[in-house]
Amino acid sequence: MRLIFIHGINNQTLTVDQVKDRWLAALQEGWKELGLTAPAGLTVEAAYYADILAKASGEKTLAVEMGDAGEPGAGVAIEFLRAYAEEAGVTEQELHSAAEAEGIPQEAIAQGVPHEGWVIAFATALERVLPTKGRYVSKLLLRQAAVYIGDPVLAAKIDDTVFKQVFKGKPDPMVVVGHSLGSVVGYRLLASDPFAERNVPLLATLGSPLSVDMFKPILPKLGSFPRPPITRWINGRNLHDFVTLGKSITKKSIGFDGVEDEIQILDNPDDRHDIRSYLRSAKIARAVHDAVESA
Repeated sequence: MRLIFIHGINNQTLTVDQVKDRWLAALQEGWKELGLTAPAGLTVEAAYYADILAKASGEKTLAVEMGDAGEPGAGVAIEFLRAYAEEAGVTEQELHSAAEAEGIPQEAIAQGVPHEGWVIAFATALERVLPTKGRYVSKLLLRQAAVYIGDPVLAAKIDDTVFKQVFKGKPDPMVVVGHSLGSVVGYRLLASDPFAERNVPLLATLGSPLSVDMFKPILPKLGSFPRPPITRWINGRNLHDFVTLGKSITKKSIGFDGVEDEIQILDNPDDRHDIRSYLRSAKIARAVHDAVESA
């Protein structure tokens, strides 16, 4: 059995081995607390695309070109950011003040102004305001997610990178755990035609923004639970994790029923989006262990 980790935002300071080791250590801690041990023959792999994403959303680059006309682009990315701003109660005045403090042109966040090229600037201003609202998100989180949503070429490159690293030519069965944006990458791949006959006993999405409306344009047009390849899908969400906007994965949000909603997540007040807290949570750790032991 293979256990696959797909990371999310803001992992560019880590190597792929560090990502794998951190995740596995947290999961094993959860297993230990349940009196469980790692099943024999388990192989653990981690996908890694943080370098690609960081380059596309570099802190020194306040402009980024988006997709062609008719594709998800800057408009979708800006609406994604505005959804988070609205949820947090951020005002236009606060955004303008943050832009001034960051040295960002006011046009980047002005209503009614063409937004092409201003996605990263808008996200930078928003990320500056959010801590004052008690809404803590990892640095670069919103800008990296917005760039992925707004640039179809970049999203395809990341998806292809992950596919080649942990899926292409690799054996089944496999349990897939995706965190944050990694849950989007994982689901997009598993729901695609090349995976139709593969064997995934469990997909665990943790701290996932899949139900945020702005992701819909880049998700597969499916009307039913993707069986195969996925036998069971559990979605873990900390009710205080701002990245999820408090939304479970339901038929209303994603087009089908059958995704288990698990909200009993260990709380880390300093970082409600912490992958280690998700993996240590009893029901998540148990679900992963049951799946990897089933082979």
